[in-house]
Amino acid sequence: MSSKKKGSDDKDQKPVRISAIDEDVLTALLGRELYGLEILDQLNLDRPSELKFGSLYPALNRLEKKGLVSWQWGDEVDESGGARRKYYKVTGLGARSLRAVQEYRISLGQRASQTLVMCGSL
Repeated sequence: MSSKKKGSDDKDQKPVRISAIDEDVLTALLGRELYGLEILDQLNLDRPSELKFGSLYPALNRLEKKGLVSWQWGDEVDESGGARRKYYKVTGLGARSLRAVQEYRISLGQRASQTLVMCGSL
């Protein structure tokens, strides 16, 4: 892969608020570098409604602008004529932001479970 990279990784930055689709994209990318189609394939494995490219790329652009993902170009294309791929990965800030929202969801789920038990619904 070439060395051209986008994005930053400031360890002093606080976690950033993210949407549900941003959370999904960060989760799919966590610990690996993927290009668009690979991300889409990962997200659509168990998704109730199929995610389309028209939703994925705006999310990736948003995440990049917030400094939550970075990217680099893949190797030059060969004679087959395939497009050059842009590989995305989660930055440190992206991982911290994902962890913060996941911790919030766990806490929220625990409170909901406690409420359901108190109400006799479980």
